[in-house]
Amino acid sequence: MSRLCAGWVAVWVLASSALASAQTASGAFTSQPEGAITPKLAAAYVVRDQFNPHQSQIEVVLSTAAVDVAKAVAELSPHTAVINDPALKNTNYVLLWIGAGGKVSMNATFSKTMTQFVDRASTDGTLRAELTTNTPDKVAGRIFTPAPVKTASGSSYTVDITFSAPVAKAPSGTALPPDGGEPGKALLGFFAARQKKDWPSLKAALSPSANERFVRTYNDDKENLTDLLDTLNFWLPVKEVKITGGTLAGETAVVDVEGVLASGVKALTLVRLVKRPSGWLFDTATMAGMLP
Repeated sequence: MSRLCAGWVAVWVLASSALASAQTASGAFTSQPEGAITPKLAAAYVVRDQFNPHQSQIEVVLSTAAVDVAKAVAELSPHTAVINDPALKNTNYVLLWIGAGGKVSMNATFSKTMTQFVDRASTDGTLRAELTTNTPDKVAGRIFTPAPVKTASGSSYTVDITFSAPVAKAPSGTALPPDGGEPGKALLGFFAARQKKDWPSLKAALSPSANERFVRTYNDDKENLTDLLDTLNFWLPVKEVKITGGTLAGETAVVDVEGVLASGVKALTLVRLVKRPSGWLFDTATMAGMLP
């Protein structure tokens, strides 16, 4: 019995060690006068390409503390979840994006001043990338500068970081039809109630989570409606609304919606709905990226 337990412990330790060794980073991003970022850990996950949101890319965060990747990929925007992860609070980190054809972009962030160094790697440019592994399940490589890079603000930076990480993904679902199916119909009804400023219908169409956020007992109906409409105007398109599909996983649907936001930007928005006995209910939304 003791030997059996010890065996399972050994297997668990070895598996944990293998996972830890697979999520590694080393090297440094150094800037004058901000200082150095010296990540030890790498986490990779799938995100939408913000400039081509119908396509996905891999985002890699290089940090000194582990982020909750499993929680992040369950959100509509893993990127937002990661940069707001408590592990990154008051810390410096580097983000990489690996797109089609192995194109790599970088954003090094110094949290205290919110100074960001954004650059794109190229074969003969000031920033370069070498990917030793670039598959849907794992990424590994090196991002580096052959010489110090002078920025437009007058500061300079160098970087030489190697990384390796498995790619975390949300559980796959089934594709919804172009009109979004039943979740799409429910969402169109929600849009209609929003247009009419119909508080009873909007309130009835909110998921338990959304209800908790928008139906506050210390506000009256008019105040709650104003708060909800202001948020929806930020999240959802206000004109030229078109549902283009989405995915279904159990009792959760993510519907793709194209349209023009209140800011005038044409964008793809992801809207999550959850199924309850009363039907499909609005839960939350986020902009996936800009459309041409």
